[in-house]
Amino acid sequence: MKKILTITAVLVIMISSCMQTRYITEKQIKNNIENHKVNEFSTIRTYSVFKGTSSGGSSYLELTGYKYGNKKALIIAADKYYMARKKFQGDNTVIAEITYIELSMEQCKLILDNYKILIDRIKKEKPRVNEEIYHDFTISDELFISYKKSSGSSSGTYIYFWIKGESYKVSTNLIMKKLEKFINY
Repeated sequence: MKKILTITAVLVIMISSCMQTRYITEKQIKNNIENHKVNEFSTIRTYSVFKGTSSGGSSYLELTGYKYGNKKALIIAADKYYMARKKFQGDNTVIAEITYIELSMEQCKLILDNYKILIDRIKKEKPRVNEEIYHDFTISDELFISYKKSSGSSSGTYIYFWIKGESYKVSTNLIMKKLEKFINY
């Protein structure tokens, strides 16, 4: 029994450590945006907007802005954690699937310009029992923002970032304040 508890504790620690800040946007920016040439210097500026787990805990989201040359943009990196199909007794393999998208400053401003409109629309809704109502605004082919309301729930507290078909739920107040600061950076 003691051995099972020890193994369980180790697994919990290992899985929870994967959920900490991972700097996946930094990896994307440094390796796929910044241009590195042998015997040359390069400089890039990054701005951390958000790093943390999506509400619900099975996904991780990072938003990092950058200035490089004449360009200012935002990289969004998201990953979801999945339990792999067990191949043997005690197999608790966890898989992280990482997705990257880049938003221009115009697209970042679209988020700030339209999230309040979505909140106003969703607050007016009166869903029936077992009904959920969504109001969305599309930012790009890879991203739309969304608010959801079901009977008996409040609306506007959490915004959903739908990134390449996967949903990431984040506090509206937290993310919008930080996104606005990045735009003014």
